[in-house]
Amino acid sequence: MKAWRIGWEDGYRRGWSYGYHLGKCEAIVRQSMEVKGRYWDVKVLFVPAQGAPYASLDQGIGRELEGLVQQLRIADNHQDAVVLAAEFRPDLVIVLDALGQTFPAHKADELRAMGIRTAVWLPDDPYHSDVTVGIAPHYDYVFTLEMSCVSLYRELGCKQVYYLPFAVNPNYIRPIYTETAYETDVCFIGSAFWNRVALFDEIAEYLAGKKVKIVGYWWERLKHYSLLKDKIDGIWLSPEETLKHYNRAKIVINLHRSSEDPSHNSNSRNLPARSVNPRMFEISACGTLQLSDVREGLPDLYTPEYEMATFSSPDELVNKIEYYLHHEDERREMAWRGLQKTMREHTFRNRLSELLSIVFD
Repeated sequence: MKAWRIGWEDGYRRGWSYGYHLGKCEAIVRQSMEVKGRYWDVKVLFVPAQGAPYASLDQGIGRELEGLVQQLRIADNHQDAVVLAAEFRPDLVIVLDALGQTFPAHKADELRAMGIRTAVWLPDDPYHSDVTVGIAPHYDYVFTLEMSCVSLYRELGCKQVYYLPFAVNPNYIRPIYTETAYETDVCFIGSAFWNRVALFDEIAEYLAGKKVKIVGYWWERLKHYSLLKDKIDGIWLSPEETLKHYNRAKIVINLHRSSEDPSHNSNSRNLPARSVNPRMFEISACGTLQLSDVREGLPDLYTPEYEMATFSSPDELVNKIEYYLHHEDERREMAWRGLQKTMREHTFRNRLSELLSIVFD
């Protein structure tokens, strides 16, 4: 057979397969988004974190609140949220707090003195608990993505403390058509914390033979950096670019950071990290197979080895990557189930509905 014919047939097969996958994903998303939730006749002011690492959370929460409450205002970095609240008189101010840098805790006191209810949603627990212990007591309601921090804040005197994981907004994080330039066997996006460096050094020789993309800061720390340097981009990615990489990867690795890393954490109480990170939802929302290390709270959100896959050692990670790269049907079936679970249960509409129910019901 002529070379052009072989290439044409291979291209046709791959294009058809990718189109079928996207069509299946789109059907799952549309079916899930048909379900309408409750509407609250209240006024809400949302104060975003406004830092690059929190961009997808700011975006997702703000957009989803629009369809849940009667009136919404979103403070930007040029506005004093206290002044805005005095004019708007919201029933609730929700602050996505990034270590008190955008919205100092004393401003929450000013809001409460005005008779305005306040809620903080903490995105960095437990890694910076030395800082958040000075933030949480200033709010009426405290929401944390880390279950191990609930008792900590209650011990500080906070009366309304709740475990509330993050999620995705399907208007932004979802399966999309992505150019073949983003296509990889394996993708990892995140900073090179030391536990991640240790794992990737263990599997560097294996990854060197695969089509891999690693994006994030500090990866020059790898002992085997020379093996992977052509696969590494030492940059920060926008949510839009991250979405493209997740969508075109066959497998995305999710390796949580360690709560016991003193060089990057301020967690002198050594609170354990038991809950999953926001990336878990974002990866699964792209209809891509996720391979994650194990967290205690994971089975409450996804069914391991059914809606996503897990690993407990470098060897197990390599074995599962190899298996799923060679079993495309199984890989996609698991990814579709993960997508369906995410769109059904792990959206910001669901999370914010829970938050609003706690405050107003």
